[in-house]
Amino acid sequence: MNNRLAIVNGSVVTPQAVINPGLVLCEAGRIRYVGPAHDAEPDEGSRLIDASGCYVLPGLIDTHFHGSGGDDVMANGAAGIGRIARTLLRYGTTGFLATTIAARHSELLRAVADTIEAEAAPAEPAAAILGLHIEGPYINLKFKGAQPEWGIRDPNFDECRELLAAAAGRIKIMTLAPELPGGLELIRWLTAHNVIASVGHSDADYDTALAAIEAGARRATHLFNAMSGVHHRQPGLAAAALNEPGLCAELICDGVHVHPQMARLAWQMKGRAGLALVTDATAAQGVGDGVFRLGDFQIQVRDNLCTLLDGVTIAGSVLTMNGAARNALQFTGMDLIDLAHTAALLPAQACGVADRKGSLAVGKDADIAIFQPDFTTAYTICAGQVAYQKAAGEMGS
Repeated sequence: MNNRLAIVNGSVVTPQAVINPGLVLCEAGRIRYVGPAHDAEPDEGSRLIDASGCYVLPGLIDTHFHGSGGDDVMANGAAGIGRIARTLLRYGTTGFLATTIAARHSELLRAVADTIEAEAAPAEPAAAILGLHIEGPYINLKFKGAQPEWGIRDPNFDECRELLAAAAGRIKIMTLAPELPGGLELIRWLTAHNVIASVGHSDADYDTALAAIEAGARRATHLFNAMSGVHHRQPGLAAAALNEPGLCAELICDGVHVHPQMARLAWQMKGRAGLALVTDATAAQGVGDGVFRLGDFQIQVRDNLCTLLDGVTIAGSVLTMNGAARNALQFTGMDLIDLAHTAALLPAQACGVADRKGSLAVGKDADIAIFQPDFTTAYTICAGQVAYQKAAGEMGS
């Protein structure tokens, strides 16, 4: 296998600049050179990718993600998670956190075991499973959204200890409501165990949100959705997420969960240091209209709207990371450098892998996404090898 790859003639997006024409040289799975094309040359025998007219970005990383291609993280076992990891390559996604929903403790333990088994499966081109995001079960019933009521409960430290022990460092984020009994204590405990506490599915008022930040919370789950809002006399969690620099806010940039003008407001308030793009995608991602699974629920999709069977309650999304990138540029006015930061580097930091992923820099893993101007994925590269290539004549994301 040729372990050298050269990406030529594209607009290469680094943390400092957009270089056009740029050059990226990869060898043995890592980036050996990134910079102007005139300052280096491809090595003899390298596989050449002509990225003319395309954007060359770090591989995108999704830190809030439930499923894709008909498979659900909690419903289809390790084999399903493996299929998901391969499907994500179509969208320029090279890493993700398998995300659960509120469930019985035994079901969460099974999801952890399935994720570990999928991670250990024989190597083949796939997005890297970078750990887990436990969304719930310690959330507020008032803001449960599409989470199953039977899986929701107050914080239980015995359960958490067992989960973290079973996951062996793989739980990177846990979403919880800080106003629940034991909520602030759980935030302190998670922080002490190197798990990011993310506040969400919550009726917290502003003071409780401040207390959560003081306790160690660093993240807000899907900004504006399933949380107390922005009111001029009763500011809630959404107001705190916008206003407080201590919280990095997830944004589902599909135009359904958050109106484009509110996405623009979030960008103006939070900026590149405080906003991370996520999809909250379900098994319906990339499939089209129909009925699908979200944990134990049936959900339905019509066009780009994903709901419970009531047709009203939003239940995740069909958004892809390349779609989120395209929308973010359009909705917020951020530039390509900001986009790479919010869709790759900040997520890599949340997963604890920013030393080797999340940006185009010498020495980092050669995880790279090449997008056409409409953000259709042309190539996805994992560890310096082409893992996905757009078929001739293929259209859309």
